[in-house]
Formats: sequence, C-alpha cells, structure tokens
Amino acid sequence: MHIWNAVLASVAAVLLSAGPTLAQNKSTLETIKERGVIRAGVAKSVPNFGFIDETGNHVGFDYDIVTEIAKRLGVKLEVTPVTSATRIPTLQQGRVDIVASTMSHYRERDQVIDFSIGYFYSPHTILVKKGSGIKTVADMAGKRAGADIGSGSIKLFKAKQPAATMQTFEGFAETFLALQQGTIDAIVTDAVILAGLRANAPNPEDYEILFGRDAVYGGGEYGLGVRENDSKWRDQVNFILQDMWKDGTWDRIFNKWLGPATKMNLTKEQLGFEMVVWD
Repeated sequence: MHIWNAVLASVAAVLLSAGPTLAQNKSTLETIKERGVIRAGVAKSVPNFGFIDETGNHVGFDYDIVTEIAKRLGVKLEVTPVTSATRIPTLQQGRVDIVASTMSHYRERDQVIDFSIGYFYSPHTILVKKGSGIKTVADMAGKRAGADIGSGSIKLFKAKQPAATMQTFEGFAETFLALQQGTIDAIVTDAVILAGLRANAPNPEDYEILFGRDAVYGGGEYGLGVRENDSKWRDQVNFILQDMWKDGTWDRIFNKWLGPATKMNLTKEQLGFEMVVWD
C-alpha cells in the first residue's frame, strides 16, 4: 500500500512538473479560439496606421489588418495601445497575441520575437521644414534629428550619418511637435509614417519628405509580431495575410488609408512593396 502511494505521488509529481511545459507548448491559435478573442497590440499615435480618431475610436491601416484577422478567425478583437518602445515587451509578457504597429522586421528583433511575412514595405527617409536647406542624409551633419524612442530607424540613421545629433521622444506626435517648434531640424523614420505626419499637419505644405538615393538611408518590411516558437499561430497569420492579398482585401485597406484618393496620396509602386503569395 505504501509502495502504491509512493508510485501515485511520483506520477503526480511528474504531471505537475510537466504542466507548465504542456501549457507552453499550446499554440496561441488554440488559446485564441478557446477564448473567443484575439488580443492585438496596435499603435494609437501613428497617423493612418494606428490612431484615435475625432470620435475616440481606434482606427487605421494596422487596426483594419487585425480586425480582418479576427473576422477570419471568427473571434472578437481586443486592442491594447502600444508604442515603439512597449510593443515587443507587451507581446513577450503575454498581454497580447499579436502586434500590428508599423514594426520593421530586423534581425535584432527576430532574436526575441517571431514575425509574419511582410505585409507592408516602407523606405526610411527624412522629413524637414521647407526651406531648411536639408536635401540629403549628408546635409544632416551637425543637425538635430528626432525620432520616436524604440524606432529601429534610429540605429540605421546613426550608422549612415554619425555627425548628426539624435533626440528621441515618447511618440510621433511629440516628435512632430519638436520639428514644428524648431527644437529639432528633421524627423527620421519610415517614409509612410512621415507622410502621415505631414498629411495630418495643419499646414502640410510647410513640410517636405526627402526622396531619392541620397536621402533614403534604408528600408524594411513591416511584419506582424508573434511570440517565438509558435509556428502553428505564425503560419495561420501568414495564410490569412496571403488570402487578404489575393482576394483584394489588402488593396481595399491600403486605398482606404494610404491610396491616391487620400491625403497620403501613395501607391504601392512608390513604396516598392510586393507581397509574396504561396499556393
């Protein structure tokens, strides 16, 4: 009897020790379907991608992307606002299941989270006041560049122009305010984000985005962030993105927020974006 109790105790101990491992091996996809809700991290201060509109609603390109993912999974959407600095920690801490927040897919980031296939592409360039005299990255020597803290473009720009002074801010709204007030000379980040800042300014004509070989200092694909080592969930996200591309949903969302009929007045060809779709 004592031996049998000892066996039962040993089995229980093994099961208890295995519990966390089994839970860790459970895909986020299964958790989402059981919960009936997908929790997404989306920016709230990036014009046209993730922002709060005049009625207080969370809207934008990235918001519509995760809304469509929720719809195709047959679950509700719950959004947590994130910034460039908080989006990865929020995902790692398990507070969200996916991040859609103009997040370029860099190797450094891929060491701590996983990414979907690219769902957007934007070159990195510079926004200045008209008449600033700044036309190229070289012209930024000795100038003050501003960026949203946590933005990957900071490292890229500093490598390209080490003679510039870099200042970081808590959000893009604060960064643009600094440019307006003259405490920085330029904003350096993704062209599509700069286009949104300019388009939503009270006087867009007072600002210009620099394009061309000597002004662009890099570029990258935006990926949806998911936690590491969950291929089942990542694959499902990739398949949904590809379906959206094939059935025209992606184009509809693009044209709604960024296309030629909007203040952004952008085309996919301008941005050099091409999505790969597997059969």
